[in-house]
Amino acid sequence: MVTELKKFIDNKKVFFGAKQALKNSKELNNVIVPMDCRADVKNILQLNKINFRVIDLKKEELRIKLGIDFQCEVFCLRK
Repeated sequence: MVTELKKFIDNKKVFFGAKQALKNSKELNNVIVPMDCRADVKNILQLNKINFRVIDLKKEELRIKLGIDFQCEVFCLRK
């Protein structure tokens, strides 16, 4: 999953964050959240009928593996 996510980032086909998920909901193919994503963020996604997958990595682990310089709770993969 991390390699797939990295490819999307490299190809600039990722929106970062819950606000971007809501704003671009029609353009989303998949939404990924880390295991330590806050409950209120998950609730916002669920209330807006945005399906997401929880992966078995924490935000900091994901940041390191993806080589990005910020922590993110919501990764939105574009179609």
